[in-house]
Amino acid sequence: MSEFLLLEIGTEEIPARFLDPAKEGLLKLVRDAFTQSRIGFGDINIQATPRRMALFVQDVAEKQEETVAVKFGPPYNRAFDESGNPTRAAIGFAKSQGVEVSALTKGIKDNVEFVTLEKMEKGNPTADMLPQLLPDIIAKIPFQKKMRWGSGTFEYARPIQWVMCIFGSEAISFPVADVVSAPVTFGHRFLSKGPINIGHPLEYVDGLRKNFIIINEDERMEIIREGISRIEKETGGQAIRDEELVREILYITEYPYPLKGTFEEIYLGIPKEVLVNVMKAHQRYIPVEDSAGRLLPCFIFFANTVPKDDSNVVRGNEKVLRARLADARFFFDEDRKVRLADRYERLASIVFHVKLGTLKDKMERVRGITLYLASILDPSAADKLERLISLMKTDLVTHMVGEFPELQGTMGRIYAEFEGEDTDVARAIEEHYLPTGGMGNLPVSSIGAIAAIADKLDSIVSFFSVGINPTGNLDPYALRRQSLGIIKIAIERALHLPLRTLLEKAYDSGAGIQKRLAFEEARNSITEFIATRFKFSMLEEGHNQEFVESVLPCVAADIYDGYMRLVSLETQRSMEDFQRLMVGFRRVYNITKQITEMVPVDPAALVLDEEKQLFSLYSNKKDIFLGHMKKRDYDNALAVLVGFKETIDNFFDKVFVMDKDEAIKANRLALLTHIKDMFLTFADFSKIHFE
Repeated sequence: MSEFLLLEIGTEEIPARFLDPAKEGLLKLVRDAFTQSRIGFGDINIQATPRRMALFVQDVAEKQEETVAVKFGPPYNRAFDESGNPTRAAIGFAKSQGVEVSALTKGIKDNVEFVTLEKMEKGNPTADMLPQLLPDIIAKIPFQKKMRWGSGTFEYARPIQWVMCIFGSEAISFPVADVVSAPVTFGHRFLSKGPINIGHPLEYVDGLRKNFIIINEDERMEIIREGISRIEKETGGQAIRDEELVREILYITEYPYPLKGTFEEIYLGIPKEVLVNVMKAHQRYIPVEDSAGRLLPCFIFFANTVPKDDSNVVRGNEKVLRARLADARFFFDEDRKVRLADRYERLASIVFHVKLGTLKDKMERVRGITLYLASILDPSAADKLERLISLMKTDLVTHMVGEFPELQGTMGRIYAEFEGEDTDVARAIEEHYLPTGGMGNLPVSSIGAIAAIADKLDSIVSFFSVGINPTGNLDPYALRRQSLGIIKIAIERALHLPLRTLLEKAYDSGAGIQKRLAFEEARNSITEFIATRFKFSMLEEGHNQEFVESVLPCVAADIYDGYMRLVSLETQRSMEDFQRLMVGFRRVYNITKQITEMVPVDPAALVLDEEKQLFSLYSNKKDIFLGHMKKRDYDNALAVLVGFKETIDNFFDKVFVMDKDEAIKANRLALLTHIKDMFLTFADFSKIHFE
C-alpha cells in the first residue's frame, strides 16, 4: 500500500531568485532521506510561490522496507577457543542480541574475523518516521541567504509562519522553528476568507485556488503568458519577452492579474536601453515595442490580486514609473553637458578597493596590460585602445549610472556615440564588461575583447597579489567569473595569450600596490586558479575529465593552445589504437617517472630487434612530431604518437627493461625516457587511463 504525502512550508515573502535553487535542493534532500530511510516513493513534485513551498510525493510506502542487518561482535579468536567452544565474550554477545550462541556466524571486517549475527529488521510505519525526517529536511533546504528571527537559532530564508503536513488522510504533527505542523493552510493575504482546512492532499490545489492561490506553476505561467498575449493584441505591439523577468513575475505572484499601463511619449526621447532597464529591473514591468523595434508608450505589469478597480492600480503604477522616467530624463540631459573624456580624472575620487587604490589607479594598470596585449594580438588597434582606456570607465561617474548601475558600459557606449566617438571605441566601452555571466554574450570587436581581458586580468592579479582570493563559496569580487570570461574570450576568438608573461606585466603594472605575495607565488596561485576554472568549464561542456586534466599544464601557459590540444584528443576518444597506446604509455611512464635526467641513447648498446625498432621509429618521427607541434597541427602530431602503438607493444612483449646488465638496463631506460618526454610534450598522458 502507498499514500500521497503533502508538505507545505508557509513563510513571509521569499525573494524570487531564491526559489529555483531551493526547489532543486529540496528535491535532492527528499530523495536522499527517503532512500536512506528505506521508504519507497514515486514521483516528487515541488511548487512554489513567494509565500510557500509545496512538496508532493506520490506512492509513498506505508512503512519502511525490511532489511537484513549484520551485527558485529567480538573478534572470532576471542569468542571461541581453539576447540571451538564459545567463550564468555561469545555468550555475552549472543545474550545481548537475544539469540543462542548457535545463531552466531563468522564475518570479516577490515581483514579481521569477527563474530556476526544477521538480524531481520522490520520496517517502521512511515507516519512514525516523518516527524523525524521532515524537520531535518526543512532545516537543510539551501538558500542563498538565511536569517534568524525572534530568539531562536533556526535559520531559513524568511520567517516560517505555518507548516502543513498530510500523509494520506493522516495529519502529521511535528515542531519546526517554533511552529507545529497542522492540516491547515492559508490563502491569499487579502482575498482569502481565513484558514483553510485540508483533509487530504488531493483537496489542496482546489482549496487554494478557491482562496486565490494558484499553486501550480505551470497554471500560473499560463495565466502570465496569456495576459501578455492579450495586451499585445490590444496595443498592436510586441512584448519584449525576457524569460528571466517572466520567471521572476511567476515567483512574486500567487494570483497574477495582467494589466496595461501607459506613459507620456515625451519619455521616448530617452535611450531605449534606459527605458527598458527602468521598467524591467526596477519595476518588473514588461516593455512593449512595435514591429520595427521602437518602444511604445505602454507597458505590461501583473498585480498579485484582483483589484476592485483596475484603473486605480494602473494609475498608481503609472505614477511610480513616471517619477522614475522623469529622473532618467533629467540625468540624461545633465550627463550630456560633460564629455566622457573630461570625466576621466574624476575616477580618482572613486575607491576601487582600499588596498588597490582608486578607479583611476586601476585604469592606469589596465592601460599597460591593454597596450601589451595589443602589441601581440592586434598592433593596428593600439590607437583605438588608447582612446578606449580614457573612456571605458568614465560612465561610472555619470548621474545615470549612479542611479541605475545596471547600465554601466551601456551608458558609456550611448554617450560616446552621442559625442561622435569612433564606432568601434563606443561599442567596446560596453563590450569590455562582457561576459557578465557563464552563458553571457562575448565581445564582438577585437578592441572590446582585448580591453575585456585586460580589465579582468588586472582585477585577478591585483586581488591575488594583496592576498585576496576566492575561498569556498566566497567570491565577493567575482574573480571566478572574470577568469571564466578570459577563458571564454580566448577560446571564442582563438587568442593565444602568453599567460605567464601577461601575469608578469599585470603584476608589475601595480607598482603602487602593497603586495603580500611575491610574483612567483602570485603567478603560481593565479595559473592554478585559471586552470581550475578551465577544467570546470570544459567539464560542464561535456569534455572527458581525464583529457581535460591532461592539458591543464598547457592551459597554464596558453589557454587556447590547451583547448586546441583537448579538442584534438577528443577526436581519439573512442579509437581503439589510441586507447591501447595509452595503456602502453602508462608502462613507459611508470618505469621512467622517477627519472628526471635526460641522457643520450647509445644505438650500439641496443641488443634486441624490438628495442632497435623503437629507437629507429623515435629517431625518424621525433622531428616530424615537433614540426607539427610548432605549427600547432595537433591532429597530425597526435597521429604520429598513435603510430607508436604497435612498436611500443612489441617492445614490452619482447624486451625486459630491467636487465641484469646495468649498461643495457640504463640504455633501455634512457630510450623510454626520451619516448616519455616526447609524449608529455603534447599532454600529460599519465592522467588518461584505459584498461
